[in-house]
Amino acid sequence: MSALTIIQANISHAPLLTRISLQSFCEAFEKDNNPDDFKTYVDEAFTEEQITRDLQAPGSIFYLAYLNGEAAGYARLRNSDEVNDQFPNKKLVELHRLYSLGKYIGRGIGKALMNHCLNEAKEKGFDIIWLGVWEHNDHAQGFYKSFGFEKFSSHVFMVGNDPQTDFLFKKNL
Repeated sequence: MSALTIIQANISHAPLLTRISLQSFCEAFEKDNNPDDFKTYVDEAFTEEQITRDLQAPGSIFYLAYLNGEAAGYARLRNSDEVNDQFPNKKLVELHRLYSLGKYIGRGIGKALMNHCLNEAKEKGFDIIWLGVWEHNDHAQGFYKSFGFEKFSSHVFMVGNDPQTDFLFKKNL
């Protein structure tokens, strides 16, 4: 039987998070993007310095999933006021990232991370959890809908100089 564990990451995990966040993002999206724009984005978003800043940001929590002792995926919850005006008097948290490494997709990592994040958000007293998902990522949209998320808006997500549309999904907790 496979042993799956989830831990809260700390600053010592920055090199590991940098590696798996870059690898999982590239596996998921590199083939669908302009190489120059994609490189510009990942060279900014997935450096160890940036991941360290993300780890240290107030209201930012990373979770690492391990399968049989190997890092298999991660998720990040963070405070963000981007959509607060759409939900007055509600306490919101953003599920900013949820990724599994390619070789672990279909092995329950995403589901375990999602359940962990939902439980953590509830325990911390949030009313709504929300996220952005690329308009062309039908698989991820279906995954989020299976957890009761529903689309409520959209925003532009820049990949280098390429403006892309992310659908915004939310779930009441």
